[in-house]
Amino acid sequence: MLKLRDIRLSKGLKQQDIAEILGITQAAASRIESEERKLDQNQIIKLCLALEVTPDELLGFEEAYNKYTEYLQSLLKDDVEQ
Repeated sequence: MLKLRDIRLSKGLKQQDIAEILGITQAAASRIESEERKLDQNQIIKLCLALEVTPDELLGFEEAYNKYTEYLQSLLKDDVEQ
């Protein structure tokens, strides 16, 4: 799940700012945020550098990884308790 909107808002930026970073229109930036349009590799790199985030943070992988890790830890805890 793309986290661009959350990151943009946390940095106090507007969609127009994202559009300027990527060299696209504000409407195209809006479609990217709503996941109607996909980012290419170069756009991901540009955004990560400009927003000072990792690709995992931008693409939402970090959150998914943390949930998966918590789930595995709960399974291990249950096994130890039994």
